[in-house]
Formats: sequence, structure tokens, C-alpha cells
Amino acid sequence: MYKKLVIYFFMTALIMVTNLAGAEQPVKPQLSGTIPTENAIRIGIGKNTVIEFEDPDCPFSRRVTDYMNKRQDVTRYIFFLPATQIHPDAMDKIRFVLCSKNSPQAFLDIMSGKYDKVKPPVCKDDKVEQTIKDHTALGGKLGASATPYLIINGTYVLGADFGKIESIIGPPR
Repeated sequence: MYKKLVIYFFMTALIMVTNLAGAEQPVKPQLSGTIPTENAIRIGIGKNTVIEFEDPDCPFSRRVTDYMNKRQDVTRYIFFLPATQIHPDAMDKIRFVLCSKNSPQAFLDIMSGKYDKVKPPVCKDDKVEQTIKDHTALGGKLGASATPYLIINGTYVLGADFGKIESIIGPPR
């Protein structure tokens, strides 16, 4: 038990450092053209476009989700990039969201922690498994290696960098 806690805290610290250090590094996309959003989860109808790569158990992803939920000026496209090494329940949560009839609400429920102590029901669906592969492949092509990874109106933001987010789209109203 102690060994697992030490590993968990070490990996969490490593991700935090990666998020903080990564926020200052320029990112050059590996994908030309538009980002295919047809298999993303869409939330909102605001004037600002936010492409998000999220892990449902990442505390920084949850902070970004909480922040974006308070904004009316964004259209969000959610893709998943699970860090299964440190978040072993992430895949089941992703499957639950993608299998849901109301994926945007299921996403918000997952990110709010509603299913942290209770396992969500999941489906076994080849289409869902392919969607997860497509999400992670797209993240890889765009250089996403940690979450949250955002593209806001064409500008890359690594980590939960609210100052940079607001420099692109302004403060929430």
C-alpha cells in the first residue's frame, strides 16, 4: 500500500512539473489543416473554439473543465488522452462517456467526480474503442503528451494555464 502511494505521488508530481514546464514551451502542430471534430464531444455554442485533450482523472483537466463550465463564450470539443499508468480507472470512465446517450452530460458528471467512488457502467463497443484510439492518435499528431492540452482559437495552451487562456479569450463574464 505504501509503495503504491509513493508511486502515485511521484507520478502526480511529475505530471504537475510537466504541466507547469510545458506551459512555457512553444508547440508546433504535426497536423496540417483543420482538426476533425466529428467524433469529439461538443459542449457549448460560444464564439471561441476550444479543442481539449483531457484525462477524466487528471486534477488539472478537472480544473479546466470547471473553469470552462463557467464560460458562455466557448464551443468546446473534448477528446480523451488517458494517462492509464497513473489513472487506471480513466479508460472505464472514458468508455462510459462515449457509450452514453448524452455524452456531454456524462462527461460533466465524470469530471465533477460523481463516479470517483462508484464505478460507472461501461459498454463493450468496437466503435467506442476505435474512437478512443482515434482521440489518442490525434493527440499524438498534435504533440499532446500530458493533459490538459488545449487549442484555443488556434493557439496551443499546455496545462491549466488560466492566465494564458484569458489572454486569448478574455476573462469570464
